[in-house]
Amino acid sequence: MKKSLSSQFVAILLIPLILMLATNYYIITEIRRDQSQSLKRYCSTTLDNIEINIASMATSMKKTSTMFSSKQETQSYLQSASRDTHQLQRQSFSDLIGMSQSYTPDLVDIIVWDKNSPTSMISYIPADMENFTVERFRNSAMNKQSYFEFYIQPATREPFLMYFSPVFMTTFSEDFGKYIGNIAIICKTETLSKLVNSTFDMQLQIKDETSKRILYSNNYSLPAPEASNPKIYEETLRIPNSNLSVDGTVYQSQVSLLNDSRSGPLILFALLSLFYLAYIAFAVHHIIIRPIHKLNQEIESIDYEHDKPQIRTSLKNEIGSIASHVNALLERVFSLNQHNIASQARLYEMELSKKQTQLYAYQSQINPHFLYNMLQCMRGISLMHGIQEVAQICTNMADLFRYSIKGAFLVYLEDELSIVDKYLYMIRVRFQDKITYSLEIAEDTKKCKIPKMILQPLVENSIFHGLESIEDNGFIYIRTFREGDGLFITIQDNGIGFDEATLKELEELLSQDIPSDINATFNEAKGLGIINIHNKIRLYEGTEYGISILSRPSDTLVTIRLNARQPDDS
Repeated sequence: MKKSLSSQFVAILLIPLILMLATNYYIITEIRRDQSQSLKRYCSTTLDNIEINIASMATSMKKTSTMFSSKQETQSYLQSASRDTHQLQRQSFSDLIGMSQSYTPDLVDIIVWDKNSPTSMISYIPADMENFTVERFRNSAMNKQSYFEFYIQPATREPFLMYFSPVFMTTFSEDFGKYIGNIAIICKTETLSKLVNSTFDMQLQIKDETSKRILYSNNYSLPAPEASNPKIYEETLRIPNSNLSVDGTVYQSQVSLLNDSRSGPLILFALLSLFYLAYIAFAVHHIIIRPIHKLNQEIESIDYEHDKPQIRTSLKNEIGSIASHVNALLERVFSLNQHNIASQARLYEMELSKKQTQLYAYQSQINPHFLYNMLQCMRGISLMHGIQEVAQICTNMADLFRYSIKGAFLVYLEDELSIVDKYLYMIRVRFQDKITYSLEIAEDTKKCKIPKMILQPLVENSIFHGLESIEDNGFIYIRTFREGDGLFITIQDNGIGFDEATLKELEELLSQDIPSDINATFNEAKGLGIINIHNKIRLYEGTEYGISILSRPSDTLVTIRLNARQPDDS
């Protein structure tokens, strides 16, 4: 089995390509592994910073709560029922508040609750935060536990850390240890918020260890993890002396090659390698493979029976030397065969004379298959000699010929237009782009079925009876559209058009009934192609369908009306 030189060369190129891909895969794997380790270290460090920040705030808030809860004025305030007394006692907290703000700079407010209503010690907080605080006070009154809580302000998404603690009597009296109310310490969390919200490479969550509720997280700025996005690292730190813990999770999607500084050189190396391989492939193909392929084609196309066989080449390298040696061998073979050819010529002439009559019979009965094969042969010869336009014309003629003799009576409009397009290509080449064309095909008309070979003759008529005679460039515009059950096809050109007498005669012929002796009438009528197609449409579709013509100098419009059949129509 003959192996293609190009295939062998491609197989050889695959080896370095596979090695390059394997190397890049290994490097990418190492980079991703290193990224994973870096993300793990980053996650651990971030959690440590958050834990330190929250622990520091928690210690300060607990200290502030203890100072205020144990102060005699606070306990008296919570036990007293006189609102005026409350207001007087509030002034005595100013020194303690100032001291608390000095070591807790983020302190927003201190709120005490006497089991009935809250009272702010520093400033008035927003109503939504007050409602949130009162709700937590009521819960605290039931379980009498100290705990931390986060409040996220709805409008600004700003987080506040709150510490709720019950207040008990500490003075030595009969009420010692009695629960008398609650206190809440409210602090801003600017540093914590920056730590959490500036983290885009992992998921952070601050939870209540008791209820496992998520109190604060950066989820709103990260895409939700999917089942196809597994976790590669997860760590949880418990905040000392609190009910809080912080979770950090790194997902597979956060490991991205493009985020690594080493990805630039790696991608550049891969692109340069591919370019280098492509350059080698291009150079070898044009310098070695293509000349050898041409030489092989020249040898295969040698006609040993007619012209003197010679291989045409302009190469001066080893391939050209091979061609020269082959030419020398061919010349010797040709000279040796001439004697045999001359002696057989007389026999061939006798046989030729004997078969002459049969040849004429065969020529009159050339079947369509032979013509189609000859067009394909002409196409091959044109391609061999690099004449692309002739090759394309042969292809189009073969397609048009095969289309005209095969298939059903009804065809899809898009198939008919494809044949017209091939025909117009040949016309454009024939007239050296003096005649151009444009197609505007409605999408809902492409699958409509029409009688075969009704468009090409009309286009041909426009060219050879309208456009060929004008000095300016010619243009044909074909458009299809639907209106109700009707399919309309228009063919418009800027040719010389019909004179008034010819147009009137055509209109009379188009309006006549279909004669019984169709062939005789067609042969005698002017505008044979138009009348033929018009009557063909009326015979099949009905008398309301057919062709109409509007013409004036430099503007002729032929309109075909058909029934808009679809593939599933009967």
